[in-house]
Amino acid sequence: MVQKKVSIKDVAKASGVSVATVSRIINNTGRFSQETQKRVIKIIDELGYEQNRLAVGLRSNQSNTIGILVPDITNEFYAAIVKKCEQWLFSHGYSSIICNTERSREREKAYIQVLTEHRVDGLIVISTTDAGNGSGKTDGMPTVFIDRDPHTLNETIVASDHYRGGKIITNFLLDHNLSPYLIMTKTKTSSTMERVRAFKEILANHKITNIDSRICVLDVTSDKFLQPSQQLDRYLKAIFEKEKQAGIFGINDNVAYMIIQAAQRLSIDIPKQLSVIGFDGSSFSEISVPRITTIVQDTTRIADSACVALINKIENKVISKKGSNVIKIPVRLCVKESTI
Repeated sequence: MVQKKVSIKDVAKASGVSVATVSRIINNTGRFSQETQKRVIKIIDELGYEQNRLAVGLRSNQSNTIGILVPDITNEFYAAIVKKCEQWLFSHGYSSIICNTERSREREKAYIQVLTEHRVDGLIVISTTDAGNGSGKTDGMPTVFIDRDPHTLNETIVASDHYRGGKIITNFLLDHNLSPYLIMTKTKTSSTMERVRAFKEILANHKITNIDSRICVLDVTSDKFLQPSQQLDRYLKAIFEKEKQAGIFGINDNVAYMIIQAAQRLSIDIPKQLSVIGFDGSSFSEISVPRITTIVQDTTRIADSACVALINKIENKVISKKGSNVIKIPVRLCVKESTI
């Protein structure tokens, strides 16, 4: 037999006071005596009364719930940020609703609608869709974007310094007299394009021509990194028809791992013939053989900065200013065995 849920009316009847008095005591508003308060709290404990959080949220216009949109929950980098955001928010009294958008504009829009209907207090949107597509409007809800520039007004963006990371990698390849190449996937987020921009600009500064031919865009997303790619094999073969030594900037650690697997299939020696550098600092950079030289992102600092910025927005501790507020998180190079 299902037990009937205790209502505020049941508490009032058992306490011998009005519903309004119980409500004032629960919400700590208005006037009531200490004796009445003790009696009502005792009855609440005895009956096991629990407030309806949605109803409380409707009255207070605050649900203490945050929506987190993530493009691929299986991606190690994204998963680390989501976990650390959830931990920070929980420790500060907020629950999280995590939505996996599968890099789909339609799913992102649908989830934002659902989260709005659930009256979440704010959103953390992680690099969900391609840069500059204008999707996923949050209609004035307090929002912080991680690794994504939505190209709207007054947004707050928390991101690693992807441009500097790209410069570090490209300069490393050139400083070691390696012919530089870049391999990326078809997912063109703002963070990805900042890395590509750095690669192109450094090569242009060194008077290197035919820069576009040094960039290969794989027709896959990086979650397919365990699958062999004939396109990648062909590109590596083409490189070593004209190069004795080359260095490849893998747009992330997954892609760098793909490159190493392809090189091993083609009997290309790493790092004697080919040096490979990734970006993220994921576990695959450690378990790969050889281990992958990579740019390490500080996921803890990214998550904490995003959460602090969002709660400040929700509690009106910051004044919105015209234009983007970008919080850049430093990155560092970790050199391992995949580079000369």
